[in-house]
Amino acid sequence: MGVALTLFAAPAAHAQKAPAVADGTPEVDASIAGKQWKQALAQLDARIASNPHDVQAQFKRGTVLARLNRDDDAIQQFVAITQAYPELPEPYNNLAALYAKHGRYDEARTALVTATQSNPGYSLAYENLGDLYLRLAAESYKRAQSLGRTSGATAQRLADLQKIVSPSKAAPNARATTPATRDYTDRAAANVSTTTLPMSPTFQFSGPSGALAAPYVAPSQ
Repeated sequence: MGVALTLFAAPAAHAQKAPAVADGTPEVDASIAGKQWKQALAQLDARIASNPHDVQAQFKRGTVLARLNRDDDAIQQFVAITQAYPELPEPYNNLAALYAKHGRYDEARTALVTATQSNPGYSLAYENLGDLYLRLAAESYKRAQSLGRTSGATAQRLADLQKIVSPSKAAPNARATTPATRDYTDRAAANVSTTTLPMSPTFQFSGPSGALAAPYVAPSQ
């Protein structure tokens, strides 16, 4: 993820310890539930302007930007969160979803590995990492074929992987590689975790008066 961090550099910040508090953006949830993305973004921008350390609002903002297909802005938002609060796995997971959506598989893998390192119990990152490795394997076998590797074993492995990565559902005359790519990127986008970060002693949050700590939104608890 070094490239992304360089492109979307944010002011350096250190995770600070503070008591966990309730999510400060419940009024945004109605807009999100109604898929009023532009309204939700305006509400979140206002919240962050008055509470710049509200990571819940920042996380939701990244998710809303992704729903608006403003992927570069969403990536920038999630990168900023990972820089300030590297112990949170959900922003890395969402970065991976966005990277995978655009075929940036190496960066997606790095983000997911980082998510599992920051929280070895974060199952969604492992699931997404497994999907990503399947996709990378399929791409490697296709590359081998394009370079003249025509063994039956290679062809069979690729065929088996394609069945897993993208079950057949395209029209018979569709290009073989198109459904697989579309299916994976669609699932990557869907795997942005929920709009709310989990409230846990592991994650240090703060309210309006203090500092605090979703391709694919974070699971709420």
